[in-house]
Amino acid sequence: VLHGEVLGDTGITVFRGVPFAEPPVGELRWRAPQPLQTKLAKRNATTFAPACMQSMRILDWYRDMAEIFGSTRDEFADLEISEDCLYLNVWTPDSGNDANLPVMVYVHGGSNNSGWAYEPDYRGHVLAERGVVVVSIAYRLGLFGFLSHPDIEGDAVANFALWDQVAALGWIQAHIAQFGGDPKRITLFGESAGSQDILALMASQQAQGMFHGAILQSNAGFGIGRRASPSLDDERQRGIETAALFGFTGADAWRRLKEVPAGELLTAYEEHFPRYYHSPAIDEQLLHQSVWATINAGQLADIPFIIGSNGDERYGGTPVDADAGDVREAIESSNHLNSPQTLAAVLAESDYREIIDRITTADGMLCPSQYTAASVDDAWVYHFTRIREGEGGAAVRAYHGAELPYTFGTHPDWMKTTDVDWDLTEQILSYWTGFAATGNPNSPGLPAWPRFKASDQQVMTFGNEARASETSEPALCRIFNAAVRSSDQN
Repeated sequence: VLHGEVLGDTGITVFRGVPFAEPPVGELRWRAPQPLQTKLAKRNATTFAPACMQSMRILDWYRDMAEIFGSTRDEFADLEISEDCLYLNVWTPDSGNDANLPVMVYVHGGSNNSGWAYEPDYRGHVLAERGVVVVSIAYRLGLFGFLSHPDIEGDAVANFALWDQVAALGWIQAHIAQFGGDPKRITLFGESAGSQDILALMASQQAQGMFHGAILQSNAGFGIGRRASPSLDDERQRGIETAALFGFTGADAWRRLKEVPAGELLTAYEEHFPRYYHSPAIDEQLLHQSVWATINAGQLADIPFIIGSNGDERYGGTPVDADAGDVREAIESSNHLNSPQTLAAVLAESDYREIIDRITTADGMLCPSQYTAASVDDAWVYHFTRIREGEGGAAVRAYHGAELPYTFGTHPDWMKTTDVDWDLTEQILSYWTGFAATGNPNSPGLPAWPRFKASDQQVMTFGNEARASETSEPALCRIFNAAVRSSDQN
């Protein structure tokens, strides 16, 4: 029996820190998640478990945002981390076994090397008030979730983070009815790297049938261009290099590396690979080809999905004093917009920082999202453009992650939130939970959201209000699509 906490008079019960696999420590480091060996009898589930081992990058991001919006870094306490971190959290309005409510399972972002399942933006109580069961899951991050080595054998030799997500889905399939959830109506939703991982699960036979819909928010790293999916040999070589950091070589290098304390291992790894982006590898177990190849082959899981991006995904990372040279560099370093046509498409824009944001956002998220939606028959595309009022909003605009307080209804006190923001929140919550319930975001009282089609490319724009509109950046996305087709032919 799990003992959760009833949240005031909301009627929502939250169960925090529920284990779904054995702790991946000791001999279980860099192995597939193992089923729980003990029953969860009379467990107090009122406290969140420690986050998985990680740098404090996302915590620092939250603290930076608080300062941008006029508050202090003290808004956020220090984060407890541990290698023992395979836990999930459940928010439910009805724990009856026969409630059969739709289930929404959240996979957090953070470049697959940071972030945690109960970040302030990700609390599920408001969504649960809409008649859904909300689950947020943890998974191993960074070197603990993606590293490999030639000496690793067995059911999982890489992609341990994704195997954790599959294990969590298996636990949910087996137990969610006890929390009032319907195991036949599970929607995965996530943002950034979490969305990327969901797309990888949509491309993997190992996860087929474990979820029935997906919401992909600001999908990062489609396995294209310079972020092409790493091979198993790539991951193994990185494991060899990591062992060498500690002077471990030869036959027992991997065994010795598994004995290094997690904190010491993380510190050395982060110093040696400070900018490595962890993305799903082609391991010949979960993935037999890149996710992008799966999309182009029309082999994604046959489930409905929502996909979209924000208006200013890359604005915060562009130089404040950007010049023409920075624009040229952005074009030359892009995956599919490295073309003279790209510059011609944005010449009417006079703000160099705006130009760079448009190009990098289109190349990395907006155009790939629309391309993916156009490859199937049952997808809806959104474009989030709402900019909060005040100096804070003007500084960050519709930034990467800006939609999250709207999709969860968790606007923090230190952000300026007006009636416009709350009205938009109500609409987005209705679309998201409606999709979880029926596989279609549309319901009475909401602006009609058309399915995305290559012929007319209608999207739902979430700005100061929700309205269907033509897709943004059509010229850049035409260049993107032509480049993709050309690379496939070559």
